[in-house]
Amino acid sequence: MARVKVKYLAILFVCFSCNDDNEFSPENLDGILSLSIDNNNAVSDGIEEIEVIAEFPIDFSTETDGMVDFTIFKQPSEVISRSIEIVQENGVQEKQSSILINSNKADSLRVEATISVNAINISKEVFIHFSKAYLTTINIKSSSLTIQPNSFNEIEITTELLRDSGIVTLNSIAETVVVDTLGQVRGIFNGYQNKTNNEGKIVNNFTLGNDDYQGRLFVIGTSADVNNVIKSDTLTIFSQN
Repeated sequence: MARVKVKYLAILFVCFSCNDDNEFSPENLDGILSLSIDNNNAVSDGIEEIEVIAEFPIDFSTETDGMVDFTIFKQPSEVISRSIEIVQENGVQEKQSSILINSNKADSLRVEATISVNAINISKEVFIHFSKAYLTTINIKSSSLTIQPNSFNEIEITTELLRDSGIVTLNSIAETVVVDTLGQVRGIFNGYQNKTNNEGKIVNNFTLGNDDYQGRLFVIGTSADVNNVIKSDTLTIFSQN
């Protein structure tokens, strides 16, 4: 009879051990990490930020290094580690880790948070979205206020889209044209560009080429704002020998 009891206790011990092991299975650990987003749809002006927050139960203490690895899937991908801290919200204590993300692209980004528990990686992901940052005003500049007629000498014309805060979204569109006093288009843009760079600028090389017109020329830049109202700026240059 004693042998039966020993065998029975051994079986119970093995079963309890199995249950303890299952406690740390990926399926059972999945619920200890949740993600939330604050200020989603922020404008992509390079300044305004979206916060991705990783939250844990207050009694969660099995992490090996107290860190969360956030991966931002962009080109190229970026991995940033943040510590887990106790915070108090509305009188309730929570464990959190968070990351602030800004962008100059109107796009959606996948953000993944990963923790390691007993050598098991637990991950959750969310998608965040940045909306377009439109211009407030437009400004035209030129490397020279004079240009030679009937010549392929070039001047550099910069069309700059400006905001009250930050920069416009990358690849924002603006058109640039050069006309005479009668409104006739003059000259040539070599390799014409109409999309902004990382600084909110569009740089074009302009020449009159075989055009022998002499006199005032108007460099006009236009782009639509958030309300689809056309903003414009005009710079006067002169064609002269």
